[in-house]
Amino acid sequence: MVRVLVALLFLLGATAARAETPVWQARATAAAETLERLWGTSDGWTASENWQRFPITDVLMDYQRRTGDTRWQGKIAAAVRNRAGRYLNDDDLWAVIASVDAWQTDRDPELLAWAAANYSRIVTDHWDDHCVGGLWWDPKHSYKNAITNELLLTASTRLYLATGQEAYRDWALRTWSWFAASGMIGPDALVNDGLDAQCHNNGAPRYTYNQGVMLGGLNDLTAITGDPHYRDAALRTALAATRMLVTPQGLLTEPSDDLGRDGPMFKGVFAYHLGHLVEAMPDSPERSELRAWLARNGEAVWALSAGGTQPVDGLWRGGSGQTGAAAQASAVALFLAAGS
Repeated sequence: MVRVLVALLFLLGATAARAETPVWQARATAAAETLERLWGTSDGWTASENWQRFPITDVLMDYQRRTGDTRWQGKIAAAVRNRAGRYLNDDDLWAVIASVDAWQTDRDPELLAWAAANYSRIVTDHWDDHCVGGLWWDPKHSYKNAITNELLLTASTRLYLATGQEAYRDWALRTWSWFAASGMIGPDALVNDGLDAQCHNNGAPRYTYNQGVMLGGLNDLTAITGDPHYRDAALRTALAATRMLVTPQGLLTEPSDDLGRDGPMFKGVFAYHLGHLVEAMPDSPERSELRAWLARNGEAVWALSAGGTQPVDGLWRGGSGQTGAAAQASAVALFLAAGS
């Protein structure tokens, strides 16, 4: 009889624990398990592009932070140290950011030393006075674009938060000052892809990750400086993106349904940074609007995954068949952000 009672209490306790797991966490866990099951390797995930390895590790580090589930800690540690296949300055900066974020967890001095050395090389060799400043996207110095400079802003803030060295704070402020004046941010607060040969906004598409990375850097700047106007600028872009870069049903979408090999990661980058922004915001009508938007998109993507049993399509309304590690990690990022 005693054994029966003990077993019954155990089952009731386990059931209660499952019932107390937040919906966002259960969904993020299911999506992460699918990521690992279908695309996990010994040193990361079979992402379609090498740079995607780094935002995927950041998504899973965020998963660990929010859930306490550390089962992929070894995979994260291996992936962030796998620096093969980097060709452009944005590739390098994705790796710098992930290395600093990983250092915050395991305090391996190699991670921070590598990030600092590569950051120094990038700003020394590839920031110049063309267009009155800004970082070049490529070693041949053919294009100054949004993502590379947004990543520089975020790398600068993360390195400052990790080290306290004023030089990184100065670079963050310098980068934002240049970016804000560059013309890449339109009157509607959305970011175009880059500058043309005359240093004007080139009118290229407004990809979701261009909006997202800027949110992260500006959110960090307010945390660093205490000045709310940086976070206010991030909020304007977040609201513009969630109102305008969407399908008629309100689901986040890219300018084209042909995502290519890079595109399936873009929405995950946006969701990751939006989640951090919402987490940092005080209660307000705008925060409520963004949380409702995240919940609506999360419901759609969960349904798209057949309740977590199928991989997520790169288009959040489905039908493209563009699945893979990047698209799956983007779903994890969305479910985590929905818990902000």
